[in-house]
Amino acid sequence: MKNIITLICFLVVANTGFAQVDAYSEDVKKCIKSNGTIAYYENVVDQMFTMLEEQFESQNVPAKVWTEVKAEKTDAMDELAQMIVSAYRAHFTHEDVKNMNALYATKAGQNMFKPEELSEGDKVVLKEFYASETGQKIVNSQDSMNASMSNISEMWSKDLYQGVISKLSEKGYNL
Repeated sequence: MKNIITLICFLVVANTGFAQVDAYSEDVKKCIKSNGTIAYYENVVDQMFTMLEEQFESQNVPAKVWTEVKAEKTDAMDELAQMIVSAYRAHFTHEDVKNMNALYATKAGQNMFKPEELSEGDKVVLKEFYASETGQKIVNSQDSMNASMSNISEMWSKDLYQGVISKLSEKGYNL
């Protein structure tokens, strides 16, 4: 009987842990979508495909092949999001991420990346946020997060580029 109760307790605790990890990841993904990180990298991927189409122009790669290769974007963006979740996990608690999402849901949070649109009220909201514990973590971890994001960006973009080149090569298209 004790073994069954122990097993049930273990399963409940383990399941709760996985649910929290899932919730953390989903909240970080919401955060990086709200703060423009995902849009930035989607644009980077689109620019990479434009560059590759120009580089492979003499190869007469059919539109069907480009469509197939570009379909990799969704998986690449998911992979990037997971890498960024790891960087956030090293710096911020789940509560911090929730606080960031709460900020990004406000008018001030939506305008913070467009300084010309910030009202005086928005500036007060942002000042208060950055004075908070979460805001101070953001400020104090900026160098470390920038280094992490730089490493993630470099590794991810290299893998994506090589993967696309490899896929084109498999189909008989080479530079």
